[in-house]
Amino acid sequence: MSPQPPHQGPARPIAWRSSTICITRVHPTYPSRYDQHTIRQAPAHDPQRARAVVAELATVSSVVEELEPILRRDIASPRLSTDLDYVTVGCWGNVVQIVDPAFGEDGVISSNLDAAFDAQVKAHPDARITAACEMYSAESYGKYLAHIPGHSPVSADGWDEQYITGDPTAVLRAIGITPGDPGTENLDLDDPAPYIGTEYLNLIACGLHSIYTVETLTVSVFKVTRPEDTQEDIKEVWNRG
Repeated sequence: MSPQPPHQGPARPIAWRSSTICITRVHPTYPSRYDQHTIRQAPAHDPQRARAVVAELATVSSVVEELEPILRRDIASPRLSTDLDYVTVGCWGNVVQIVDPAFGEDGVISSNLDAAFDAQVKAHPDARITAACEMYSAESYGKYLAHIPGHSPVSADGWDEQYITGDPTAVLRAIGITPGDPGTENLDLDDPAPYIGTEYLNLIACGLHSIYTVETLTVSVFKVTRPEDTQEDIKEVWNRG
């Protein structure tokens, strides 16, 4: 993310080549599913609400500075240790999306996304909530989580293959998704354990898990300080790969 203010201390390269990390909340009333044709109809970003969202995060101690909003599609993967001090929040109508490096994990000695996801579910039980952590280096790791009100959550994670808990197809049927609906082209809804990834999360997040090349959605950018335990978790995750 840029531009960035000066950071105290030397910047160091991180271990991962790229990453995708976000939590998305969709509150009632749920909008129709957005796609590359309708994404321009999404509500404008609400910076005031974004300030309230970042202030509530357990991974943030304080906001040092609020930078100028940027396009969501311009959010970059962290490359240097200084990039790990930034959180972005998009608030578009009933949808909130948070990108925070503190949600990152490696699936072996860290599981930071689970705690962040559980906190969001506890605070917003009426919302559909999805979370994703994709970390790319010599190998790739992915974790995907989904919650809809009144149902047990779904989780899938792994390096070479996915390990799934919950009932992914029951969750989709509970929100009215049936075979042949837009966004289901690459999903087998007759499979009790379909592959969980971008297509699956998009169905729950009304199409806003994906980033579209034609979109003009903006996000607020915050430079933050961290609680001590969060800072240690960040170092543990991002310095290895």
